[in-house]
Amino acid sequence: MTRLRRIPVSQLSIGMYFSGFDGAWIASPFWRASFLIRTEAEVRQAQQAGLGHCWIDVHKGLAPSTELQAPDSTSDDSSMPPATQQDVLNPDLLEALRLYEMGQQTAQEVFNQARLGKSLHVAKCKELVEQIAASLAHNADALLSIIRLKRADEYTYLHSIAVCTMMVALARTLGLDDTACQQAGLAGFLHDVGKAFIPLEVLNKPGLLTEQEYKIVQRHPVLGHAYLSGLVGVPDEVLDVCLHHHQKMDGSGYPARQQDQKISLFSRMAAVCDVYDAVTSHRVYKGAWDPAESLSRMASWQGHFDRTIFLAFVKMLGIYPLGSIVTLRSGRTALVIQQNRKDLTRPLVKAFTTSAAMEVMEHEIVDLAAAGQTDAIVERSGQDWLRSHELVTGSWPVMLKEPGTNAATSELPGGANQPGWKVSSTPGWRRLK
Repeated sequence: MTRLRRIPVSQLSIGMYFSGFDGAWIASPFWRASFLIRTEAEVRQAQQAGLGHCWIDVHKGLAPSTELQAPDSTSDDSSMPPATQQDVLNPDLLEALRLYEMGQQTAQEVFNQARLGKSLHVAKCKELVEQIAASLAHNADALLSIIRLKRADEYTYLHSIAVCTMMVALARTLGLDDTACQQAGLAGFLHDVGKAFIPLEVLNKPGLLTEQEYKIVQRHPVLGHAYLSGLVGVPDEVLDVCLHHHQKMDGSGYPARQQDQKISLFSRMAAVCDVYDAVTSHRVYKGAWDPAESLSRMASWQGHFDRTIFLAFVKMLGIYPLGSIVTLRSGRTALVIQQNRKDLTRPLVKAFTTSAAMEVMEHEIVDLAAAGQTDAIVERSGQDWLRSHELVTGSWPVMLKEPGTNAATSELPGGANQPGWKVSSTPGWRRLK
């Protein structure tokens, strides 16, 4: 049974685990994306937000005592206003959420089976990848946006889904055929299985690793490769990515030092996808970087990535990836919610104005590519408040821009027109290299 249930807000009660409003979450009065409802005041606050439905996690809190309505049903509570088009989660996002949850369950099974030394169900992993590939072919933005929703304590499992999804999308961008796209996805899904053999106290350590601990973590590609090599039905390409996804183009990676074209295509792709998801995720030892900021920083790392693959990755995500926070010419702040594949500088955004207390006053969907549209992105804003500490709009810390003079962003399409960023030293950063 699915853990997330959609219910009318009128049914929300103390003891339920609130996991967000359905659709127009930007109007949420809460500073956290998900939490346990403990007081009647929190119930009233949710019901007074003016939104018809919300999501609850029945694994972490109480479930409704009666059968819930289907996601497309209408609330019987006449006090709630009728749902608008923006309040309804579209079918593509619902399908993406279903795949996301199924992927998490499959990833947990994979890691649990590996820890126990048992064989995993390769066929089940392949079936998941096939569904992810089909979803991306239908609506890439839906799934690429959903994979950004992960918590630090779920990172190991959800990282597998995210890298799998990005590997399929990147393979499509590079023009690979369907078979190769699915092999790339399977390689992404299983690339970190070796971490199942790393002690959890090392893997989840909140502080800096010692030299010895870092050496232990660096063993995960070899351990994963050895485990997958003993299974039936694992393609050679998947084995190669498991062993070499930490290789760098200049030969400075691990476990074996390979350079340039000696590193396979899939491993060069995985190096980009793996690092991007790592730096844009909130971890136990580091905060999350903004998506656009991450691309800028990654572009500055000489000798790290295959340039052609990295530029294809930027094209796939967009110069302003989904979830990026940007400033418009009108002075409003906006959230990038959909890419414009014809012009990466003019995505679809949700623009909003705020009070002096940084509370959302109003918002609207703005198509920056529409005919006659005069508004445009002038700069990206600093903190990725959507991801960092699970904040949602309603109220959030003041967003601090981090201007810099790094010219390395010329690696990105648009070159010097893209704002630069300082490459600062982040605690725990060494783990991601």
